[in-house]
Amino acid sequence: MYFIFEIEFFSNKNYLSDLILAYAKQEQMKIDVIQSNDKIVMVFDKNDEQLESFLNGMEEVLPASLFLGNGKHYFSDVKPALLPITKVNLPINIAPCPTCQKEMFDVSSRRYYYPFTSCNHCGTQHPFLDKYPYDRTHTVMKFLVPCTDCQEEAKSNALRLDYPLISCIECGVSIRMLDKESEHLALNKGDFRKLFEVSGRAIAEGKSVLMKTAHGYRKFFKPTVEYSPVKSTLLMADSNGFNTHLMMVIQEFNALLSIERPLLRVATKSDELKALYGSSVQVKYPDDGMTMLLAREIMNTGLQYISYIECNTDEEADFLVDFDMPINAQKDTKIFINQDKKLFVSGERIVFPTVVENSKNSVSVAYGLACVKVDNLSIIDSVEVFDSVQTDALYVLEGEDFESGHSNEHRFLPWKASMMSVLAEHGKIGQKAIGVHFDGTLNFLYYNGKEVINAVPAIPFESDNLWEKISTLREGSDRLVVNYKKAYPEVFERLDNLAGDMDIFEVTAIALGLENESFEGISAQALSFLGKGGLQIDTRVKDNRFDNYAFLTSIMSYQLGDVENNFMCYSIYESFGDYIGEIVPQLMEKTEAKIITLTGETFANQSLYGRIQRTLGAKNPLMNKNFPIGKENAVYGAMYL
Repeated sequence: MYFIFEIEFFSNKNYLSDLILAYAKQEQMKIDVIQSNDKIVMVFDKNDEQLESFLNGMEEVLPASLFLGNGKHYFSDVKPALLPITKVNLPINIAPCPTCQKEMFDVSSRRYYYPFTSCNHCGTQHPFLDKYPYDRTHTVMKFLVPCTDCQEEAKSNALRLDYPLISCIECGVSIRMLDKESEHLALNKGDFRKLFEVSGRAIAEGKSVLMKTAHGYRKFFKPTVEYSPVKSTLLMADSNGFNTHLMMVIQEFNALLSIERPLLRVATKSDELKALYGSSVQVKYPDDGMTMLLAREIMNTGLQYISYIECNTDEEADFLVDFDMPINAQKDTKIFINQDKKLFVSGERIVFPTVVENSKNSVSVAYGLACVKVDNLSIIDSVEVFDSVQTDALYVLEGEDFESGHSNEHRFLPWKASMMSVLAEHGKIGQKAIGVHFDGTLNFLYYNGKEVINAVPAIPFESDNLWEKISTLREGSDRLVVNYKKAYPEVFERLDNLAGDMDIFEVTAIALGLENESFEGISAQALSFLGKGGLQIDTRVKDNRFDNYAFLTSIMSYQLGDVENNFMCYSIYESFGDYIGEIVPQLMEKTEAKIITLTGETFANQSLYGRIQRTLGAKNPLMNKNFPIGKENAVYGAMYL
């Protein structure tokens, strides 16, 4: 008789199932672990005397994860028959697991306050990758020789067997702290602790610290009313501060504390955070060893949070904390949560690298990512980690700065590949579908089973000569321009002298006078509106096509009527939702398509997403599951063009 323990796990990442196996090996526990596309199944002998103690111990070893769902257990006379996922040794980029964290804060450990503490199943591995295949000789750690203790551990510690990045204070990466007058090198446990202690105190006293982390350089500071940049990220050092300062649902709280440590925009709650960041803020919980150790020292000063901006090494700061090892930094990943629905919005960390099926001998390249076959496996990762390969065909994003000289090179448009990525993930290739791609501009797509067609393209938006285009839009538009110039002379002047190509959201944010002049800024304002029901904002003028100028004119009209910004921003997304909910059924009826796909970062907005669910929810629109809904999905979808 078998005791079966199942945990929902909605990912093809295998670090959790491998951690369970390693822990079982450490505890000398007989167990079968099978990971399928949606769960991890553990099979035990029902009569094993170690069963209860093992399960209790596993609670201490396993981290929380974005991908974890509900668990259940049962007894069975036969083992479950499941199709396991393909397991591949790929470098991950997540926070340290509970075991590694304990080492970092255990003064008796040789990794006490060592920020590069990790094991086979956790930590910042990918930043140290140089080339595939993933082993020590293909990482920047190849320049460091493991000490005797690490060499022995790589043979005996179940969590670090043959671990490519094994190291400790004795043989690992050195860090140093510099100010304008001196340099301090950390050489032992006391030095490492002192360095982070000094950094934490400096920030608490109002100084800034530029720190190299596994995710690149970050400038850390204590935010004030005078200095809290709108594009900074709130680093919550103390988890108790979440409920004090932020309004979150339990799913958001769990996501932020998961081992994947995503970025998440949430509403502010405390008066002090509202004074600093307004109605919402982008939040992060410490995500690598450097940030985690700094956060501990920040808590010791009595602070619950600090802020940081991502920057370059030449950013001005009072102190610099650095190390000489080069890193291959990934873009951090933003997620969007609506009830139990979690979507990757944008970014690389957590999502990539990943293995995908690719029956063709082809390579695709988009937004600095590439899908390349390595030892008969197709891996998606940053272009830099692949050597040159032989391929029958090359698919490159239109506008991508990538020179190959390949005789069979194809250029593709982003919306085509994005729609194909959703169809491929859901097994709908070859079936008719209507797609909505909303990423700065709004396009309605039709896939006829062979190719993607832009069925209702947006009217092109050009930000130059804006007032001339608005004044000739329709009767009375010229009077609107005159009145707007009188009411908002500074904004009028700014919009009259726009430089370079700008999308409609940037221009809208400028018109509304938002500090964060971007889609993100409009989303933040929309999040602060707590009412129900919005204004109707024009989204089209002719041929059912989205007209940027009609949209902007409508917003300006409401501005002249003294409509509050948060109500306006909320209404923007509601109006888009109504427009999409009207056009999509018309296209489905004309084409007899039964499938809807939604792609683009713009859908990561609560009011728009909610409106789409009300207008199209019954038709079950499909979105990316394992890839970002934004531009990074294109490298995957291009494989199916």
